[in-house]
Amino acid sequence: MAHRHTQSDFRSRLPFSDPAEAEHILLDLADYIYGHTALKPMSKTLFLMSRCLLAVAFEEDCTPGSLVSAYRRASQALKRSAPEDDFDFAEVVDQCKHHLVYVIDALRRVRHITQQTDTLGLAFNTLLRGKYEGGEGLGTFLTPEEVVAPMVEMLLAVADDSIIQEFRKPHPKLLYGDICGGTGRFVYAMTKRLSEEHGCRRKAIERSARLFDQSSFAVDCARLNFAFEGLQGDFRRVGDSLIDDDISRLGGAFGLLAANPPFGTSKYRWNLWLDSVFPRELLKVFRLEGSDDAADPSELFFFRNLDLLAPGGALAIVLPDGLVHSERFRQALSVYEQARSSVEITAVVSLPVVTFTLGGTVAKTSFLLVHKARGNGSDPLYVANAEHVGFQKKGNRRIADPRGNDLVEIARDFCSKSYSLGTRLGNWRRYHRLSPSGFFADGASAQPNGRPVRDVAEPVRQPAARWSTDPSFHVSVLDVDQTGLIDIVSASRNRPATPGLLCQPGDVILSCINPRIWRVAVIPPLPGSWSCSGEFLVLRPRSGVCPWQLAARLHHRDVSRAVQQMAGGTSSSRQRVHKPAILDVPLPALWQADAELKEHSSARTGFYRERLREARAYARLHEGESTFQLSDGNPMP
Repeated sequence: MAHRHTQSDFRSRLPFSDPAEAEHILLDLADYIYGHTALKPMSKTLFLMSRCLLAVAFEEDCTPGSLVSAYRRASQALKRSAPEDDFDFAEVVDQCKHHLVYVIDALRRVRHITQQTDTLGLAFNTLLRGKYEGGEGLGTFLTPEEVVAPMVEMLLAVADDSIIQEFRKPHPKLLYGDICGGTGRFVYAMTKRLSEEHGCRRKAIERSARLFDQSSFAVDCARLNFAFEGLQGDFRRVGDSLIDDDISRLGGAFGLLAANPPFGTSKYRWNLWLDSVFPRELLKVFRLEGSDDAADPSELFFFRNLDLLAPGGALAIVLPDGLVHSERFRQALSVYEQARSSVEITAVVSLPVVTFTLGGTVAKTSFLLVHKARGNGSDPLYVANAEHVGFQKKGNRRIADPRGNDLVEIARDFCSKSYSLGTRLGNWRRYHRLSPSGFFADGASAQPNGRPVRDVAEPVRQPAARWSTDPSFHVSVLDVDQTGLIDIVSASRNRPATPGLLCQPGDVILSCINPRIWRVAVIPPLPGSWSCSGEFLVLRPRSGVCPWQLAARLHHRDVSRAVQQMAGGTSSSRQRVHKPAILDVPLPALWQADAELKEHSSARTGFYRERLREARAYARLHEGESTFQLSDGNPMP
């Protein structure tokens, strides 16, 4: 007799998971199905794989002959939580009947090595990448499991104890979930935590879990993930979570919320329903006041989630850095507090660019933890920077990052209140922006004695007029490497189509475009006229300040991290930093560095002179001279 899962508990599962191996199996299986069957479009392949996974989970020993009946019995057992099939499962199975042994075996292996994980979320995220997503518009940016688990761990640490206690009751009055639910990765992780760590029982979980999404396929995947554990959740497809009436009726009903909302500048249009959902003052901050106005949906989803939180509840949400670090977002928070209720920003954790590359985007993001305090709270703000999230992208596939996942340690640091990895600052209301520059400007740096850039250097912006003669040197962004070395030969040959900024020997230039590639350089003491790209911030050291000392301090990790987190833009190649904000970044001290920097400046300047001599010698050979001579009678001083 087939073994059937009629009831399950997370604690009965072995803590075993190998997402990279599972992804390789899924991608190979998708290639096999494409090459050997007529299951197209891609959505039909996904349909087959997801339903086969359910049948395999429901009856571990199901065979190609019993596959359809096993799926039928599983759907009947799920009742209202059964997936809504877009295709006839029996017909789809018949179309690939000669390959079912291979399909079932592959999916059984995936199921085995992804226990205690979001199996269908993994499949969905894997198969909608690269070549699979482009032709059918199915692409989505699901949050990697390596990010979800630490976020949820921190989320439960932020909520009031009374919120967690409520979910332990047989009939809790509060809900938890995700209104941008996708395949239910956040809901699944919250359920796992509540069950394993806090003793929440099956009936309480099924009563409290909620998920909403506009994709019927994603909602079905979420239902199936719960079904794998013998659970049923109230997961629904909605047209628009921002304005859906059923969601609006749940205002103040959620103790825990987590989300990775859609985002993109000016992608959400104003409509009449927004006026009924959001305070008019808030829409004014977003410049959403008429039919021609548009905004980033992520900022609207952030405040929509706040409306749904109960007092004492908590929200974990992924947002683009361009929004989080903006003065507009900070202003919107103040307006929301005046119009609705007090909120506490308890953590801002910066994520690396690789986080969503598997989904096809290099948008720079952070996640926020928000506590809906009872009354006027004064929670401290925790700030941390993750450089590694446990995986890297190689081609279209995931490989393990040998440096591990910083978020695991950051979550432990936050929950234990050890604060050895992140920085504990004052209440968020002290800062004019939720970015490092905002924190530092108000004197809350981890190095309180560090002087801000503006105290040691003056910003200089002198647009270069069109030269009557070409500049001796023009430094483009690409002429500077990450050690501050200028390609002096290239700079001597550049002839910019548009004038840049004037600079002079002793100035320090810092690139404000794509700051993930850190470029800071000193203009060396070589004769001639100098200019640089307009993408540079030109800093002129104040009297008595050594430019090489200033440049070295700007190269420090704390400075580069702070500046990188100020960047706005949807991709790493388009990130830009607001130049005046850099002036508020504090500079760390460099102890006993003067002698070393003096030797370094002399060596680098000498190197530039020799490179120019070499370039002239080779140029003469290229022009037909028959001798190689480094000295040309006009030696560099």
